[in-house]
Amino acid sequence: MVFYNLIKKLNSAKFLTLLFLFNSSFLFSAPIAGVISDQNKKPLAFASVFIDGTSIGTTANLEGQYRLELKPGKYHLTYKLIGYTAQLRDVEIGNATILLDVSLSIEAFNLKAVVITANDEDPAYAIIRNAQKKRSFYRDQLKVYYCDAYVKSTQRLINHPESFMGQKVDVGEILDTVTKMFYLSESVSHLFYKYPSEFKEEMVSSKVSGSAKTYSFNQATDVLINLYDNLVTIADLSPRGIVSPISSSAMFSYQYRLEGSFMENGKMINKIAVIPKRIYDPVFTGTIYIADDDWYIHSADLFITKNQQMEFLDTFRLKETFLVLDKDKILPFNHQLSYNFNVLGFEGDGIVIGVFNNYDLGSLPKSLPGHRPNLKKAEVLKVNIDANKKDSTYWEQVRPMPLTIDEDLDYRRRDSALKVTSSKTYRDSIDKVSNKFGLSDFFSSYGWSNSFKGRYYSVTSPLLNLSFNTVEGWNSYLSFSYEKNYGDDDRRSFSIDNELRYGFSNTHFNGKSRIQYRYNPLKLSSVSVEGGSYVFQFNANEPINPLTNFIYSVYAEKNFMKIYEKQFLFLEYRSELVNGLEWKWNIEYAQRNRLNNTSDYKLKDIPGREYSSNAVSSVESRGLSFPVNQSFVVDLAFKIRFGLKYISRPEAKYNMGSKYPTIKLEYKKAVKFLNADAEFDFLKAQVEDAMKVGLLGTLKYQASYSKFLKSDHLLFTDFIHFNGNKTFISAFRMNDFRNLPYYDFSSKDWAFEAHAEQNFGGFFLNKLPLIRKLKLKEVVGFHYLKTPTVSNYVELSVGVEKLNSFRLEGFTSFLNGQRATIGFMIGITKRFNKF
Repeated sequence: MVFYNLIKKLNSAKFLTLLFLFNSSFLFSAPIAGVISDQNKKPLAFASVFIDGTSIGTTANLEGQYRLELKPGKYHLTYKLIGYTAQLRDVEIGNATILLDVSLSIEAFNLKAVVITANDEDPAYAIIRNAQKKRSFYRDQLKVYYCDAYVKSTQRLINHPESFMGQKVDVGEILDTVTKMFYLSESVSHLFYKYPSEFKEEMVSSKVSGSAKTYSFNQATDVLINLYDNLVTIADLSPRGIVSPISSSAMFSYQYRLEGSFMENGKMINKIAVIPKRIYDPVFTGTIYIADDDWYIHSADLFITKNQQMEFLDTFRLKETFLVLDKDKILPFNHQLSYNFNVLGFEGDGIVIGVFNNYDLGSLPKSLPGHRPNLKKAEVLKVNIDANKKDSTYWEQVRPMPLTIDEDLDYRRRDSALKVTSSKTYRDSIDKVSNKFGLSDFFSSYGWSNSFKGRYYSVTSPLLNLSFNTVEGWNSYLSFSYEKNYGDDDRRSFSIDNELRYGFSNTHFNGKSRIQYRYNPLKLSSVSVEGGSYVFQFNANEPINPLTNFIYSVYAEKNFMKIYEKQFLFLEYRSELVNGLEWKWNIEYAQRNRLNNTSDYKLKDIPGREYSSNAVSSVESRGLSFPVNQSFVVDLAFKIRFGLKYISRPEAKYNMGSKYPTIKLEYKKAVKFLNADAEFDFLKAQVEDAMKVGLLGTLKYQASYSKFLKSDHLLFTDFIHFNGNKTFISAFRMNDFRNLPYYDFSSKDWAFEAHAEQNFGGFFLNKLPLIRKLKLKEVVGFHYLKTPTVSNYVELSVGVEKLNSFRLEGFTSFLNGQRATIGFMIGITKRFNKF
């Protein structure tokens, strides 16, 4: 703190530069450094410095400080920043350090007098049209290149509420109260590009403030936002992407105004204001600079706001500066992504900056000795296992921009604190506080942890799990879990989950236990065993939520959920065989018992309505029965994703998706072993995908065909069941029907079902003045079923969605060409699907 207070009192950029040079001169040669400022001596953040005509350069930090290490010789340096006149400096580097401060003046634009009549247009339009013609040329000109990429990400929490939802907000663990930073990380990568759009990145060093074990989640390609694409995708900020200012259809979305031009290295650069025609469209606002004659993007300063349907950010800003190599090769050099947010009283900002330099435009990998991509074919990013082992000396040598006062302070404070917070004494003291049992834990859940040893226990209160069904009456369960993490970064884990369930009406206990060992996260490998006696729905996909069934039962006397008791032993193994091919197999031996209603409790008696039997009516009406039975079933399933891209990090493998659909195959066989009754062979094939359709949002679909190849002895639990619904509440899973009876159409032969969902991402509603403020997304759905007993069952739905979670939907259904019903439903979407 003494050192920090001294720096604060001096508060001189030049002093900090000299101090930095003094400290670093003992470690390596950094011949030229200084501060880049404007004419009023105000530091210019993130200004670029590079050797003219090359990709060797650096970027100033937030305080305008820069450093560039060069070998002895003569150099022609360019200092530039968007909106300022570039400065050219000739320097001669020897063995002594050179301190060179540079002052940039605001760009003096030259705008010729132009008389625009009613039939004329602004000269900017002609420039944009020329840029549109050259768009594909500059997008596709480079067939291969290599470069170094440095990415730094900082995030700050400026203000926060004292309490949230009745709970005190304590940010002491994640927030530095002096710098206000809650995240600071740096990474250095080798980046490889091959036409048309293949990027490979090898992260060779990673640093995260306050964590010696963690690896940065920076990714250089996330900073490379390409304005030469028609539609610009910025993570998931905008559901439909953003139209580029030089898109082939940009004239429908933008107005342009030529604000002036200036000369840079003998090239005329035009400054053009980018103005949305409709501010609520997926468009940028800001400025784009385009070079005359060659019509490439010289630089850009663009932003989007909540008008572009961002849910959590107020503003997102993009700044890009490019290099010109070999006369016509346009390459990224300095890219900045900045944003601010204010959500429920949590106010903050962040910035991600990427510096790309040391380009090699030759063929790969022969022209890159020492920089050959050490990645597998489908690997898009590899984080080396020793990336987070670099010391401060290394970072001072490779970091292209000096740390700011706050960044340096954040590293020092958090690294010092880490020695304390990672100790057993500190961990035990924190655990002692958090492990205290409170009155609220009695009504919800209680957790106990030994974080130093990676052991965690939790117990869920039976009061939290209280429910009702007509078989058990009022019922609840007590759950107890244990987890132990192993290895570096807790990459392996062992867990035990137990549930003890009791029905107050049938006075019966049930319980089950599951033991799982996750031993290879890079292969998604795990083995588990589960067993006990428990109640299950006939459809293992659980088409009706127990809470929904409880509400409908006690308030409307509609007990839709049908359950049976299973005493079982289940063994499962799953893993990835090769990239894009996962498999799992399981073996289950079970005795399945029929259950009957034991309770007719209801809050309100509805005349003429009674609870239905727990037996599935359609089973009995077809002359089928469900006696006590045993089964021995072997289940084998594969998930195939051709062309699957992935990120490999030391702690796990992260799949990034594929341009091809996902194929799932399942084969299930029941054999008469250990007195088992069931005997059948079952096969299922399924295809699914989610794909962007430009400004129209995202299309998802799923189609499957199921068939019993052999069904000598088939029990109702083994039928092909469908996710029906007869309530107004839904989880909106991809394969959920809206109005299908739960078991009336269950098949013992074959079935074909198809589901499709188009999320327009606000394409229509965003055009309505008042409604667009709600940032709703339109969703249209189609659901189809065909079995030997159902010729055609079709459902059509249309709804609105908020935050990709809450949905209100209207639907209509058709059975064999005749409309069955119409209705509405609400719910929270459930995004995941089972293997």
